[in-house]
Parts: sequence; C-alpha cells; structure tokens
Amino acid sequence: MENASKALIISGAILLAVMLVSLGVFIFKGMSSSAKDAVNMDKEQIKAFNSKITPYLGNKVSGSQVNALIQYVISNDSQCIKTGERYKAITITFPGGRISAGDTGLDTSGSKRVETGASKSYIVEGNYDDNGLITTITVKNP
Repeated sequence: MENASKALIISGAILLAVMLVSLGVFIFKGMSSSAKDAVNMDKEQIKAFNSKITPYLGNKVSGSQVNALIQYVISNDSQCIKTGERYKAITITFPGGRISAGDTGLDTSGSKRVETGASKSYIVEGNYDDNGLITTITVKNP
C-alpha cells in the first residue's frame, strides 16, 4: 500500500511538471508572436499596407500630398504604439523634421509640415525591409 501511494504522488508530480512546462511554452509563444507577425504577414497583407503609402511616392509630389503622408505616418505610428505592432511603424524624414515610433513613444522632432505652393514639389522615396514592407520614407527637395 505504501508503494502504491508513493507511485501516485510521483505520477502526480510528473503530471504537474508537464503542465507547468506546457504553460510556460504557451506563454512564451504568445509573447514572441508579435515579433514574428512581420515575418508571418502574407504578401497580400504587405501589399495592402504598402498601398496606402505608394501613391505618395515619386519625383514630383506636392507639398500638400507630403503633409497628408506625414499625418498618415503620425496616425499609423500612434496606432502601432497602442497595439504593440511596432514592426508596422514607419519612420519619415523630411526637410525640417523627422517622425518615428521609438521605444519611448512617438518622436516628432522638428516641424510636422513642409512648405506648400504651386512651385513646391518634393522627391519622396520609400525603403523596404526584407519582407517587402515599407519601413522608412525619405522626403527631399528636388
């Protein structure tokens, strides 16, 4: 009888250990999934994300279009900070300012606008990561 009770205690301890290890693996996978989401985005999701930015890319982009792009980046990066999807954050550098979603929040150094007018146009270039996702935008004077 004594051996049977010890066997039950040992099997219970083993079962508890297996459950704890399984719980640890489950929690670890949940925490690391957001970092892997950028890799797991399929081509259609990347294309849909990039499609909101590509209309603003080019060699003769008006100042008002650049300002609209800046506002989109601010909105997008704020949302990325709230949801923890920092891999979708975009850094934009433009004459007079820079916007990026850093570890401490949204950094909007410099002016949040560029000059507009009939004679003002800009060169807007997008840089892609290894997955094809636009991560940085550079706005230059022609």
